[in-house]
Amino acid sequence: MIQAVVGGKGTGKTKTLVNMANKALEEAKGEIVFISGEKRRMIELNHRIRLVRLREFDIKDLEMFYGFLNGIIAQNYDIEMIYIDGLLEFLNEDIASIGDFLSDMNRISEKFNIKFIISMNGDPSSVPTFLKEYIA
Repeated sequence: MIQAVVGGKGTGKTKTLVNMANKALEEAKGEIVFISGEKRRMIELNHRIRLVRLREFDIKDLEMFYGFLNGIIAQNYDIEMIYIDGLLEFLNEDIASIGDFLSDMNRISEKFNIKFIISMNGDPSSVPTFLKEYIA
């Protein structure tokens, strides 16, 4: 399952994702991973959630990021949820370019029973049709 949180810059998407991850930890049976493109400290994120700072790796595009996600999953089959904060910002992609990527993510979500929660900059009312089904 994929869920998207879409909103304008500065609308609190990161805070929303952090709160969602912390709350999910209360009932999660598996591991939770939080991927952020930012270098800032995530002091609000519970220390039991694995924080991955994507800027520490040389990920250039969605194809490389998809491979990176598969590597994270291969390293730990107990992952239940993966939160991805600011997907489009750290990869310099636009919202229209992620259709195939979301299809690929759906496949690994179903195969490994992992829920993906993604935040993206954009106007929720004008996102491409393929993305509307994922918006929370």
